[in-house]
Amino acid sequence: MCRERDKFNRRFIIMNRKIDVIICSNKNLIVLKRLVDQIYNQKGSFNFNIFIIHQYKKNFLMPNFLKKKNIFYKNLKKNSLSFAKNEGIKLSISNIVCFLDDDVSISKNYFLLNWNFLQKKKCDLAFSKINIINSNKPFSQNMKNFDQQINFFNTSSCLASSMWINFKNGKKSYFDTNFGLGSLYGSGEETDFIFSALEKKKNIQYSSTTTIYHPNSLSIEKNNLKISSKFILYGKGQGAIFKKRILQKKNYFYLLYLNSIVKSLLAILFFTLTFRKGDIIKHSSLLLGKISGFLKYQIN
Repeated sequence: MCRERDKFNRRFIIMNRKIDVIICSNKNLIVLKRLVDQIYNQKGSFNFNIFIIHQYKKNFLMPNFLKKKNIFYKNLKKNSLSFAKNEGIKLSISNIVCFLDDDVSISKNYFLLNWNFLQKKKCDLAFSKINIINSNKPFSQNMKNFDQQINFFNTSSCLASSMWINFKNGKKSYFDTNFGLGSLYGSGEETDFIFSALEKKKNIQYSSTTTIYHPNSLSIEKNNLKISSKFILYGKGQGAIFKKRILQKKNYFYLLYLNSIVKSLLAILFFTLTFRKGDIIKHSSLLLGKISGFLKYQIN
């Protein structure tokens, strides 16, 4: 009798713990093998679907590890990350959606800890601290060691690699396709999404518990010119986001933009004094991008 009750309780938990995982990739799908295995080995009882939004133009064979009933695949001709994310949201069927980059690694309790965090904080949006793979170092220095409620001044701790959305009423929201890799402004789609959510008084939380790991972009790329180009692109998206809202007559974003510029200047000064060349290149390029994106952004 107890065994039957346990089976029923487990089945009930699984039915109510529904998660849709959206993975956008422009690489050969074989790179997803480790991540998909980690998803299937999650602790806790979850009813999950995986939606793979693929932006890959070469011919390829679908790997056997992706031929499962709860894995859904869509190929897109348009190479835009925010557009791909929107396609994933359109296909999703659960109220809880999480995004994973194709090169991240997750711990076995990633689903469980984030699910509990969402329920405890009653979040509309949640993000968690990301560490660099094989280290205890945060992927971004803006990622704190304490939980915090997200406001207009601390969104830099939130990256799409650890983004969870709770569509509580079933009404979906989408990314602005002007932002993100492959678009006019090469980053910032998650920040723009956060700003829109904050304007709607949504509850957004950051968890300092690390259960997700990301490659170090600076250590992977050794060419300083390529590093600079990448971070200029990131900065353009950040600058354009502020200009977008200023053009919407939300003048308090002047203050937010100036705050962002000051942070970049202070970072450049600090890394200059500590002789950290890679970080100097990164933050100088971000600053140039922020100014360029702000000056160039126009409402379509």
